[in-house]
Amino acid sequence: MSDTLPTPSPTIGRKRSPAHQILTLFGDYWWGVPESLPTGAVLASMADLGVKAPAARASLARLTDRGLLEMTKTGRRTSHALTDRGRAIMTEEADWLRRFGQEDPDWDGLWSAIFFSIPEKNRPLRHAARTRLRWLGYAPLYDGVWISPFDSVSRITAELASLGVLEIASLRGALTVATGDTPMRAWDLTSLRGEYEEFLARLGDCTEPVVAGPHPHAALALRTSFMLTWQSFRHADPGHPMTLMPPDWPRARAREAFVSIYNALGPAAEERVRAHIAQIAPGLDGLVTSQRFG
Repeated sequence: MSDTLPTPSPTIGRKRSPAHQILTLFGDYWWGVPESLPTGAVLASMADLGVKAPAARASLARLTDRGLLEMTKTGRRTSHALTDRGRAIMTEEADWLRRFGQEDPDWDGLWSAIFFSIPEKNRPLRHAARTRLRWLGYAPLYDGVWISPFDSVSRITAELASLGVLEIASLRGALTVATGDTPMRAWDLTSLRGEYEEFLARLGDCTEPVVAGPHPHAALALRTSFMLTWQSFRHADPGHPMTLMPPDWPRARAREAFVSIYNALGPAAEERVRAHIAQIAPGLDGLVTSQRFG
């Protein structure tokens, strides 16, 4: 088997934090498994992804402190598992992965608009509010005015209030902008199309090596890289109805290509994770899950 697959690109999508990589490993290879995953296997898998042990251990500690993972110890061996909160977040992500690029949501022609004010001096709250708005598919039309075609006014208003945003107004209705303009200008669709095309080009570059049979080490690294990149589109492309998107929007085409490569890399990547687990806890390696997308 070849060990010469394309090197994952750091230029596509958001920064790949070790914490996000760890959660992706749980989602791809240890989903729904009641037993905890040996910490040594996590560290070995993270090494395959180019993350050194100190950084991986620090990320495991942060995820535990945040209540997303829990650590157990049996003798000298430590293990980690998703908490209920961690599973809830991962389940939400799994639902998005199932739908994004495959389902075209219905749209009633109305827009949700959120108006809020946060003092400039309260930078942490401003950052938290904007992050949550983007997570739920909103983008800034003007300063302090965020919009989305989805009917999510009640949810985002409640979530902003829970963060501590006190001055909030919202509405759901028709939205008119200046002649020749469109609400979709709130999203940078030109740059986003370029990211899609770059992603498609990289997927195309690795098609032949994947068919030839990748080395398990390379398969795990590349499969995780592609999954992280695909997840990053959630922040840039909220999955708006296609009627709002420019002609020949590449979302569905990118999903088809991603799913093909992701599924093809599965057996070799799973072999690598099983090998890491078998070195530490023989018997648990048979619990590695096989994630595939249709």
